[in-house]
Amino acid sequence: MLEAFTNRVLSVIQREFPTRGFRLGEELGVITDGSAKFGMSNLWAQFQQSPMPDEAFDQVIIEKFAGALKLIDGAAEAIPQAWEDVKPRLRVQLVSAKVTDVGRAITFPFADDVHSSLVSDCDTGYAYISNEDLERWGQSAVDAIELGKLNIVTSSPTLPMTVMPGPAPLVAIQTGDGYDAARILIPEIRAKIISELTGDEDGEVYVGVPNRDFLIAWPMTVDDDLHQQLSQTVAMDARRQSHPLSERVLRVTKDKIAIA
Repeated sequence: MLEAFTNRVLSVIQREFPTRGFRLGEELGVITDGSAKFGMSNLWAQFQQSPMPDEAFDQVIIEKFAGALKLIDGAAEAIPQAWEDVKPRLRVQLVSAKVTDVGRAITFPFADDVHSSLVSDCDTGYAYISNEDLERWGQSAVDAIELGKLNIVTSSPTLPMTVMPGPAPLVAIQTGDGYDAARILIPEIRAKIISELTGDEDGEVYVGVPNRDFLIAWPMTVDDDLHQQLSQTVAMDARRQSHPLSERVLRVTKDKIAIA
């Protein structure tokens, strides 16, 4: 089934982008243009869940690849040659281990299905930073990551956090800037979320990061039925939304992130 779907996607994008040289990759469910790989697993899951007719979903395929190609084509512009020029652009980011082949990019463990990475932000999206980039700038990965975290905080001095109070309070972050899920990497933001939900920043909460542009958290004290409902919603969101990340729920403290 995945093989047939991959062939269908390949046919659509070869027709829409005839000069890009798209072909099947060596692995099952992978398409490549020779420089990047595109996994089909999450797009296949989205297709299975979608009520759209085939012709309408073809447009979804085209839009996804158009966005990916735009990022690839803009990579050279997004990564300046000079360190002083790239410093304000650095951001930490989360990237799905299932969907995205990030080539030579620096990646770090986050969860079993998600990596954290370092990117250069620009108006058209972002480009992944490689070790070769850091060597050219004479910078360490540790220092660059800390700067990437700081830049996310300073880009939104007032954290746009939506709080839904009640017997089962929720916190959501959905700014649309491309770094909502990645905010869970920042200890100060984790502390704010935990404090809002528990009254104590040294507490522990559940967090979902189903896609790049959404973060949701709830306290450990919610009843089991609601916890299961929220967990299922996170998993469904990861399968249906663009830029999917993790279907898994996390247990988060100010100092640690772990799979629930």
